[in-house]
Formats: sequence, C-alpha cells, structure tokens
Amino acid sequence: MIRHTKQFGIYHWDTFDDQTFLIHETDTLPDAQAWTEEHYKGRLWDYGADQVDIVNRAGDIVKKYAVA
Repeated sequence: MIRHTKQFGIYHWDTFDDQTFLIHETDTLPDAQAWTEEHYKGRLWDYGADQVDIVNRAGDIVKKYAVA
C-alpha cells in the first residue's frame, strides 16, 4: 500500500519483524537517492538483511538498497 504523497517515497523493510515503514518522501528521484545514501551512510551493502526501496507514485520500486 502506498502511503507517500510526494512523487517518491522511501520505505525501510525490516526483514526480522517483516514490517515496512515510510521513512521519507521527496519530489525527485535524485533527491530520494541522495537522501537515502546520506541517511544510511556506511550501512549500504550488497548483503544487508534489511532493504530500503524508493517507490514512485504508481507503486513501482525504482531503486533498491540492501542495508546492514
């Protein structure tokens, strides 16, 4: 279910608890990517257990990050 109102929502999926949280919204994809990379600085890995998704208004995941 989409909960964001701006063009892009950033969602954190906690795989241990199997819950997803809206953590931020932006109007552009570059802003969403920059915010995510700064917010999770040092925690973005190919093998991270949790996942952060950038989702557009249509509900499509446009970028995924694995978070340790």
